[in-house]
Amino acid sequence: MSDREMTARERALAELAEREPFDASGLRALLRYAKPHRAILLLGISLGIVGTAAALAQPLAAREVLETIGAEGSMTTPLMLLVALVLVDALLMGVHLYMLEKTGERMVLGIRVNLIERLLRLPVREYDQRPMGELLSRAGSDTTLLRAVVTANVLDAGSSVLMVGGSIAVMAYLDWVLLLVVLGVLVVIAGFVAPSVSRIKEATETAQEGVGQMTAALERALGAIRTVKASTAEDREGERVGEQAQAAYAAGVRSAKLDAIVGVATGLAVQLSFLVVLGVGGARVASGSMGAADLIAFLLYIFYLAAPLAVLANAVTELQKASAAANRIVEVERMPIELDIVPDSAPPMAVERRSEAPGTAMAPEVVFDGVEFSYRPDVPVLQGTSFRVEPGCKAALVGPSGAGKSTILALLERFYAPATGTIRLDGRDIGSIPLRELRRQIGYVEQDAPVLAGSLRDSLLYTAGDVADDEVAAVVRASRLEDLAARLPDGLDSLVGDRGVQLSGGERQRLAIGRLLLRRPRLVLLDEATSQLDSVNEEALRSAIDELARDCTMIVIAHRLSTVARSDKILLLDGGAIRATGTHEGLMEQSDLYRDLARGQLLDGDVKATAPESA
Repeated sequence: MSDREMTARERALAELAEREPFDASGLRALLRYAKPHRAILLLGISLGIVGTAAALAQPLAAREVLETIGAEGSMTTPLMLLVALVLVDALLMGVHLYMLEKTGERMVLGIRVNLIERLLRLPVREYDQRPMGELLSRAGSDTTLLRAVVTANVLDAGSSVLMVGGSIAVMAYLDWVLLLVVLGVLVVIAGFVAPSVSRIKEATETAQEGVGQMTAALERALGAIRTVKASTAEDREGERVGEQAQAAYAAGVRSAKLDAIVGVATGLAVQLSFLVVLGVGGARVASGSMGAADLIAFLLYIFYLAAPLAVLANAVTELQKASAAANRIVEVERMPIELDIVPDSAPPMAVERRSEAPGTAMAPEVVFDGVEFSYRPDVPVLQGTSFRVEPGCKAALVGPSGAGKSTILALLERFYAPATGTIRLDGRDIGSIPLRELRRQIGYVEQDAPVLAGSLRDSLLYTAGDVADDEVAAVVRASRLEDLAARLPDGLDSLVGDRGVQLSGGERQRLAIGRLLLRRPRLVLLDEATSQLDSVNEEALRSAIDELARDCTMIVIAHRLSTVARSDKILLLDGGAIRATGTHEGLMEQSDLYRDLARGQLLDGDVKATAPESA
């Protein structure tokens, strides 16, 4: 696909895939996200600098007021100047803080959007290896910690540095001896708190890991809440989640203690500086080495150091916390995402949704050629699996539990990649077909048929786009959803709850099949798609599924022999390889394994009589 043919979203995804990951500290990423906002940041920082300059001039203006009083001169001009400086400082600093806070929020939004994009495009294998709740905490609590580093707490450190530097310069102008005294106190206090600052990052990282583990444990328990309640295991699960919460609490308390040490030390530095300067400065005034007005101005500058020093100390601790959070986000940034890059030479495939049934000419051929795959290196699942499903064929995958049936469907969706061998769709290696293009051709119904929150209509139209109301009504009838819609208060617009909790398993499966009927994909993959339907509803849906099968290639994993027996071809899978292929009647005569399965796991009363007695 050329650049002209790529949508803006596809170009953004390609850029996302090629983007440099965060460096170890996360600061490079922050700079990257700050780049689009550099103009407003520079303006905000400039306002802060002007406001800081106005603040720095206030003690000098106060000295002028005091000297005017001593000289019995007019106070109007110096007093008006002091008031003007105070007002300018307040106004500019207010605008400065608002601009930095708002820009910081927008930067964090960019981080979150980028993180969410990556989380949604991680390979399925990553979700298999990591607790879902632990990943969710990266987009939640970790990005919240990053907010502090990009808002006024840290960005305002620039103005604080200017304030500290300016104060020190004026203090040197007023009395360099007292300045040396102040710097000596600050150096001693800084040496005391330095070890605490270095440990804040470690404590925060431990706390965030604890929060992630707690979220994962809670998500696991809530995801199986019916089982938890039926097993009266609320206390047990509460203890498990509580243990993780306790670990996060302990690390958080440690971080808070270190924060407190830094904060107290900063205030102590200012107080000690004031007391020492008051004593030494008083002696210098008494000896005539400096004037009383100069000492008062010097003491004011010491108090002026309090706020910026507190900001700088807080900025250092927030940087340590943000660095810990960034390290966890780095892990997601460094995970490979599913690439959706279209080779220029690749011929286009069919469109996402067919408005009319085109017949089996559009149905693809599916070929597995020597495919090997394993979820873990020491446990092979597929071993040299080879088979062919002709265009328009309805093929059933049959085999013992753990034989690799669902894995075959997952490989067709490219949730995983085979270790060796090739999988071809219409003669093309599916590894060369862009993921978005490939998956648009496939309709996949999982056994548990998950439903996203929203209305019944939203779920039905989830992958279909704009569909006429009469077509929706026809699909509702074909998928046996009309009774469900009729008894819900708002019909198709009724909410189904999180994960479709207000629907039964059979209703969720009928809803998933309804989505297929609306999309009319070229290749349909059904993984126990009717396992939770009663025999009446399954029989009623068969005609709709059979009609869909006439216009596509269909691969079915079924638990009922009646479904398997209606297939054009049966693929018998065992030990990671295809052991036999054929029709139901042929395999009943030729395969002992199939015969055992048919008489055991797959046995269904409505087909039992069709099995040859001699088998």
